[in-house]
Amino acid sequence: MTNEYRFCPRCGHPLERRRLGDRERLVCPNCGFIFYVNPTPAAGTLVEDDGHVLLIKRAVPPRAGYWAFPAGYMEADESAEEAAIRETKEETGLDVALDALLNVYSFEDSTHQRGVLILYRAHVVGGELRPGDDAMDARWFSPYDLPPEEEIAFSTHRDALRRWLQARAVVYRPATSADIPQIKELIDTFQQPRWDLQAYLENPNRSIVVADDRGRVVGYAGLTLIPEKDEAVIEHVFVHPHHRRWGIGSHLIEHALEMARGAQVHLVTTEAAADNPGLVVYLKMGFEVCGITMRPVPGKEGRATRLILCTQV
Repeated sequence: MTNEYRFCPRCGHPLERRRLGDRERLVCPNCGFIFYVNPTPAAGTLVEDDGHVLLIKRAVPPRAGYWAFPAGYMEADESAEEAAIRETKEETGLDVALDALLNVYSFEDSTHQRGVLILYRAHVVGGELRPGDDAMDARWFSPYDLPPEEEIAFSTHRDALRRWLQARAVVYRPATSADIPQIKELIDTFQQPRWDLQAYLENPNRSIVVADDRGRVVGYAGLTLIPEKDEAVIEHVFVHPHHRRWGIGSHLIEHALEMARGAQVHLVTTEAAADNPGLVVYLKMGFEVCGITMRPVPGKEGRATRLILCTQV
């Protein structure tokens, strides 16, 4: 336990150590105030653009001269989201919008002892890339030219980069009949809507894109062409929970859009539940809300609101 705090912030009486439950804590014997030594929260971003990730070279301790994500400690009057956006702006000069919560890490350093890093995926919406006061450099890196792992400042950042690289290694390809057992396994395990996969693959106007992680299908998306309407429909998009937050869903949708372009249709539509957090992925990729519908909820009574999204390709 830290011995940095000696006096009660409420009445000024010297604090003393007492055993409370299974922990030793600093307690004021005069007014009963208990001083809880809580972890310090920090927030940051993993910013992507065209397959590249943004890193800054730290100009201040701890780990000055090492590469890291834009991140820093939260102020008392801001949310984690606001802190992540502010730190990115201060350290890189770029304005970003957050896409999703990526991960929450615990860490330990010599200054604050214990801390919590809240890391978000983000994309650039403005600004100009330049290193800020706390950075001596800010640069985009592809998966092939990242700094060596020993030059990454913190273990939490090294872990996030390893996961980012793993996601970049996923292969996106058209499904074959050999993939059906693995797709069915995902559908059954995670109680996804059932569909006739074999009939889908045998239909010349239908295709399935799979995300293949070293021989294992970890996600899929269906595409139905409607040539007479000059339209295609993206449906049944799903990513294994352990592989979410790393852009795999976005890549599946991108590949489905590319297949629609190859078929020379000009309108692509899809549906998503109104409360689906994945809506931001479609909106970021240029989809717009063009309608609303009500659909039955499998296994439940009543109907749920679903948004119809569309984009030109």
